[in-house]
Amino acid sequence: MPSRLAASACALALWACPGAQPREPEAGPDARVEPVLATRPQPSLPGAIRVATVFPTIGRYALSGRQSLNGVRLAVEDVNRAGGVHGRPVELLEYQTGSYFLDAARAAGLAVAEGRAVAIVGSNSSSLSIAVAEVAEAHGIVQVSNVSTARDLTWNPETGRERRFVFRVCVSDGAMGQLLARFARERLGARRVAVLYEVGRVYSAQLASSFIESFRDTSGERVAEEFFYLSLETDFRSQLQDVAAFGADALFVPGSFTDATLVGAQAAQLGIQGTLLGADGWSNRHLFSRGAPDRPSYYGDHCAPPEEFSVRYRREFGDEAEGCRAILAYDALRAVVAGLEGLGPLEDAALEDGLPETRRRLRDAVADVEVEGAAGTIRFDSHGDSRRSIAVMRVPPGGGPPSLEVMLGG
Repeated sequence: MPSRLAASACALALWACPGAQPREPEAGPDARVEPVLATRPQPSLPGAIRVATVFPTIGRYALSGRQSLNGVRLAVEDVNRAGGVHGRPVELLEYQTGSYFLDAARAAGLAVAEGRAVAIVGSNSSSLSIAVAEVAEAHGIVQVSNVSTARDLTWNPETGRERRFVFRVCVSDGAMGQLLARFARERLGARRVAVLYEVGRVYSAQLASSFIESFRDTSGERVAEEFFYLSLETDFRSQLQDVAAFGADALFVPGSFTDATLVGAQAAQLGIQGTLLGADGWSNRHLFSRGAPDRPSYYGDHCAPPEEFSVRYRREFGDEAEGCRAILAYDALRAVVAGLEGLGPLEDAALEDGLPETRRRLRDAVADVEVEGAAGTIRFDSHGDSRRSIAVMRVPPGGGPPSLEVMLGG
């Protein structure tokens, strides 16, 4: 009997191919693969420009998915309040999915065929965004992700494979790791850094690799040592004892805020003195909820959200935006709209029989976008990656709300 993973891979290949029809697995009912779609919207505004979102609202990535979706909603509200795009309203087609890559692929296929969207915004997880990217590239429709950081989402520097229709408004894992290594060298003055990452998780491993490559130097003056842990591991004391023996000035933990919280508490118990450093996975109000280090800690994030956006989000949705997911989803939609505005007024035919050509034209227009977004200037390099700074956030000794330490890159 085929596994769910194998069956899902086959189904993803089918959805990525124009005109292909998915087939039921030939095995029994247990082998049936059903994508999880909470919503399957249908266009309802005549003459509107349709933009689809693909974000999970069920499962592992649901919280950040909902925050991302809310950010797009705010952007569409602002665009339409200002008169739309050359007088045409933007209609948002919300494909709310599960947190599995097949769910995202199915939604992207529907956005292309049924929704007849001109572009797709999403998703928030790299695994989901890569599934959407396969569909977007095969059908020639623009995709803009808000916080998907996998290096090979847009292009693969090792193979040269490029997805021309795929963009993101955040920096990649590679760029984030390089900038945090620079922060450790120049701002923390670190000479010996330990890196504790989750083996088997692409996000964590790529950040670790990029950080280490950037931090080390050929003279041996700056040294980085790797340590790892397994998924769902909660006791890090063995690795931390090795970190202590290594004598690190700083400990880089490119994992989730839950992992960082446990590492922080256990490192304090063991008397480890190195400065804790993390990446955007730390961005959560519950960071260090089990006990914060007695010295400042730092993490890189994709932006420093202006207070007015945070206040508006809280007022509209009754919750905190938490980090950059919502505001960068807002900017992802603004990038699409800026590209649409660059096309000039669109005739009805350009959104009907001429839609494939409009999608292709939009790709070139988005590639040339340079517009001020809510989180800073939006512009892309030749691979569709964002050219923007990261924010290094400072967590005070003993914990508390983070504050902006410095902006790097750009």
